[in-house]
Amino acid sequence: MSKETTMTFRVEPDLRASFRDVAESEHRPAAQVLRELMRDYVDQARVRKSTISPAERKRREEAVNYGRTSVGLEGLKLSKADEQHAQRFINGEIELDEFIKIRNESVQER
Repeated sequence: MSKETTMTFRVEPDLRASFRDVAESEHRPAAQVLRELMRDYVDQARVRKSTISPAERKRREEAVNYGRTSVGLEGLKLSKADEQHAQRFINGEIELDEFIKIRNESVQER
């Protein structure tokens, strides 16, 4: 990964010294440790964001079931890929806008 930007921030001198000492004792560059901490923070935020409440999961499941029924009344059936996509939405892995976008793209490909 190429370095594209520099980040400057303020930190207490004691914290900076302790951080540097620990990184050096582990034979790791401080910048590498900070990048790892940043990546972990971003990953954790994604997990927190994708965690939905039981009520929201139920609401999503009901909406998908309504769609399945509507499609079924037209004499059609969802494909396996469509079902997997719907399950990702129900599970909170994707939001409604992404759910619709992916669905529309798959229809255009057919």
